[in-house]
Amino acid sequence: MPKLHDISQPLRPGIPVWPGDRPYETAWTVRRADGAACNVGQIALSCHTGTHIDAPYHFADDGPTAEAIPLEACVGRASVVPLSRLAATRAERILIRAGGCAPTLAALAGLDGLKLLGTDAASVDEADSKTLDVHHALWRRGVVILEGLDLSGVADGDYDLVALPLRLAGMDASPVRAILVER
Repeated sequence: MPKLHDISQPLRPGIPVWPGDRPYETAWTVRRADGAACNVGQIALSCHTGTHIDAPYHFADDGPTAEAIPLEACVGRASVVPLSRLAATRAERILIRAGGCAPTLAALAGLDGLKLLGTDAASVDEADSKTLDVHHALWRRGVVILEGLDLSGVADGDYDLVALPLRLAGMDASPVRAILVER
């Protein structure tokens, strides 16, 4: 069995969310301790909580919603690299260690054949961006955006990525459980 690395942020009460966004909350609908036949939990969260994929509808009213995210972009060979090496990386799926920064449009320009761009940052754009230029540039090229990764436990290099979004009809994003598989 190959080694698996979970690169998702654990969803838990208190997980940081974008300012003004709904905090992650959990509750119990029924509990065995109260005499029910089973435990049934519930969650409330923003679609952008933790590790998630942005659908184009997040930043463009005419963009596809979460159920239309192309799954083939979310599974396959991926390279983990620091942001400083982004422009020189040739891969269909690139996961960047952003170090609190965002990729530039110039760094993205030469990335032919890119299917997915992931980041350990909360956004592929700078936190104070009002125009979301990187989001728009990636969408125009058909690139899936994966944000909020936890890359702290993996070395730079090549892996197989599995990061499947939930099939959330009409929504602007979807949480994912993202894993890297060593070969």
